[in-house]
Amino acid sequence: MFKKDIDKVTELHEKHHFKAPLLDAGGLGRPTIADYEISAKKAVEVEVTDERGTRRVKVPHSIQEDRYVDIYRPWSFIDDNYAIMNPETNGVYIQDLPEKFPDHFNLVILVSVFEHVDNPYKISDALFKIVKPGGYLFNSTPFIFPYHPSPEDNFRFSPKALRLIHESSGFKWLEGDFHINHSTAEGIGDTNPKNYLAPQAIMASYALCQKI
Repeated sequence: MFKKDIDKVTELHEKHHFKAPLLDAGGLGRPTIADYEISAKKAVEVEVTDERGTRRVKVPHSIQEDRYVDIYRPWSFIDDNYAIMNPETNGVYIQDLPEKFPDHFNLVILVSVFEHVDNPYKISDALFKIVKPGGYLFNSTPFIFPYHPSPEDNFRFSPKALRLIHESSGFKWLEGDFHINHSTAEGIGDTNPKNYLAPQAIMASYALCQKI
């Protein structure tokens, strides 16, 4: 999850006044939350000279792990008792949720989950079935991001792709875009030591849809 996901949901909540019950599909009570602005602010400026002349560039600082922030149950500002369903913590798979929770949730949040599913169209159909009429789906997923199997990493989605998938399930598209866009020029590094903390670009897409 990205810290900017929380910022975006906060912004949308102020606009649409989301209501309980809320489901965090595929989430965790204490998720891994990355604030890449921390890494960008701590990037090291160095002077380099090459065929293009002398210039200053930003390189990643040595401790990239300090970008992770600890926020317990990040959607509590919408619903104090929101549900979390994650099969990795003995929860229900998304495709099995309609049997237990048909037309049940006023808001379903899906953050950094969609890239891990086997069939995004099937998952979108299941999400549509568990949202109440008038309820909302918020989906945020990487467009550019390192490979991160947990246990699988299968897809990358543009905002247009999210719109095609969710509209095919019956959702009304309200808005979507790239809401996270960090360039390698900002000096954000990969936390994988095998990649030598190489500069890393980060982009993510979001979609807000409604079940009419």
